[in-house]
Order: sequence, then C-alpha cells, then structure tokens
Amino acid sequence: MSTRALTDPPEPRGANTLQPGIEWGPGLGDAGALAAGGSFFTGNYTQPPEAIFHRDGSWERVRPDKLADQGSMTGQYRYAGVDDHYFIAAAIEPGQGRLDYRPIVLPGPGETKRSLLAYSVYPSASAEQIRYFVGPKQFDDLQAVDPEFTRAINFGMFRVISVPLLSALKWVHSYIGNWGWSIIVLTILINLAIAPLRHKSVVSMRKMQALQPQLKVIQDHYAGLKVTDPAKQKMNTEIMNLYREKGVNPASGCVPMLLTMPILFAFYGLLSQAIELRGAEFGLWIKDLSEHDPFYVTPVLMAITMFWQQRITPSTADPAQQKIMMMMPLMFGVMFLWVPSGLVLYWFVGNLWAIGQQYFTNWMIGPPTLATTPAERRMKSAGAGRTAAAERKS
Repeated sequence: MSTRALTDPPEPRGANTLQPGIEWGPGLGDAGALAAGGSFFTGNYTQPPEAIFHRDGSWERVRPDKLADQGSMTGQYRYAGVDDHYFIAAAIEPGQGRLDYRPIVLPGPGETKRSLLAYSVYPSASAEQIRYFVGPKQFDDLQAVDPEFTRAINFGMFRVISVPLLSALKWVHSYIGNWGWSIIVLTILINLAIAPLRHKSVVSMRKMQALQPQLKVIQDHYAGLKVTDPAKQKMNTEIMNLYREKGVNPASGCVPMLLTMPILFAFYGLLSQAIELRGAEFGLWIKDLSEHDPFYVTPVLMAITMFWQQRITPSTADPAQQKIMMMMPLMFGVMFLWVPSGLVLYWFVGNLWAIGQQYFTNWMIGPPTLATTPAERRMKSAGAGRTAAAERKS
C-alpha cells in the first residue's frame, strides 16, 4: 500500500485545495486463482480478484472487465476494497468520497500470470483516519469488525441458512479434528433432519405411480381434443376427482423435496466459500479439500450413486423423459470433475444417504401395486378363467 502526499506547504491565496487519496495495490493474487479467472467447467473454481464495496446502504461487486464502464465512483462508503475467493483488503468506513479501480496484469508463463486490482480511496476532507482490514475472510474475524462486513463472504442467496451451517460445521470439527469427516458427519445430520420430508415425498410419488394406468385411460379418452376445447376442462375435473377419491395430492410428491433444496444449496454455498477448507487434508489421495480430486475418484462415485438413486426413485414421467433424466448423472459427473473435493464429498455422501433411505422406505411401504381400471380387471379375470379351463382339459 502506498500513501500519496497528505500534507503540503501552505498554498497561495486562491489555489485549489488538494484532495489526498490512499492507494492500495496491486495485491490479493491468491496462488489458487488463474489469471483469466477460468470457469466452472475449465478447472478454476476460484474467484479472481473483484471490486467489492458497500455504497449508499448496499453491497456491490464489479468484475475487472466491467470496471472500465464504471469510471470513478462516488458515494457514501461503509467498506471499499478488493477481494478474491478467500481474502479481502478493504477500507473500513471511509465515508463520503470517491473510489477508483485499476486492473493490473502481472505477466508470466502459464499459471504464473496474475490479473490483479489496485484501487484508490479519496475520502472527504472531514475524514481524520481510515482503518483497513487485510486478511482471510474468516467469518469470526469479519464479524469482529462489523456483522455487516461478513457479507463479503459470498454465500449466495441462501446465506441466512449457510451462516448457522458454518457454525455447525465448526462445532463438529471441534470434536472430530478433520474437515473432511466433519463434512460427512454434518451431511448425515442434515439428511437425518430432512428424512421425514423425503419419506413423505417418496410415499406420495409411489401413490401417484400407482394411479398412472387410470390417469392414462382418462387422458387417452380426451387425447383427440385441442387444448382450447372446452371439453378439456372435463378431463381435468375427472383427474382431480380421481385424486380426491384415492386421497392423493399431486403436489405432495415435489413440495417436501422443494423444502429441502434451500438447505442443500446453502450447504453447497458454504463449502464453496469456507476458507477453513483451504489446504485442509482429508486423507489418502485428497490433500486439499478446496481443490478438485486429483484422481477424479469422488466425482465418478458421485455420478454412479446419482444414477443409482434415479433408478430406484419412483417416477411418473414418461419413458422418453426418464431416458433424458438418466443423462443427468453423466452431465453432473463431468461438471464435478473440477469442483473442490469437499463439495463432491458432500454430494456423494448425500446420494448414499438418499439411496439407503429409498430402500428403507420401500421396505416400510412394501412393493408398488398399480391400480387398474375395471376393464383391465375384467380382462385379467377372463384370462385367468381361460387358463384354469385349459389346465382342467390337460
């Protein structure tokens, strides 16, 4: 950090008053971040340096390639600085003033090249001193500065859930002492908490699956009608009457699982941002939970368990849709090849739990029984009668 001249000799009458500025940078070139920033699919899951500031009551982030459009920015600043995936350098409460950013590229071959950011803070003349925070984005350290400062950790839209989950992960780690096993234990605890919702969803999907023959008869009866035909409304009425008669709520299959998604995505966001995983060794071949699996073992296992889970989960989709869904494990397996191994570990353990719970639920409620229409039952009875007659003749 360099400080421009803050004091000058007395100025002649009529001269303009200088506005001193404090310049930082370049800095925050984390060895884990490639120069170009990379992407989710190319192996760099680490956020490169970005402008971050709290201006006029709200947080803002600006990528380096967008800074040219911003120019000099003025406003009431609570924080102003630069951060990357795990570190931040920011002025604390500079107040009213101006903020300038300058992207800087440090050349070098391959991964030694760095794209950094320098910035200058020009506070108002009334500012007497400005504090700086420079260091890792440890939640407790940022909270000691100001609870609002913790929002520099980009947990995403489910932050309100991610924060207590981080506390839970640290609590588990205080007993286990290994971040990998702490992730596994907390994943199990989370899945244990949402197990009743998942059970309710599976039971409802099983009931919906049993009604498919009757639903198909109703849909085939009105298949020749256009969508705008008023008679189509009669089809919807018959379907709703069937649901009511059988005590099935079509929404109860997906709503319980939708309620669990915020928890799962919040934990995902937590693990992608937690500096605690940086350099944390799990064991065996995984030496850093913030880096991808060097031998891609866990992504392959995750894809296999995802495929297995889809195979045993009840579905009311048509065969064509089910085939398309079977491509999802392959797509996720490819995407997760370069995701931090801590995230893949979490997803893999969650899949194993879901598979085990699916088998347990199947054991509890018994094998599926498909409901049949009266015509189908008469055909089966007639077929049984012909079979019995044939056996008597023989």
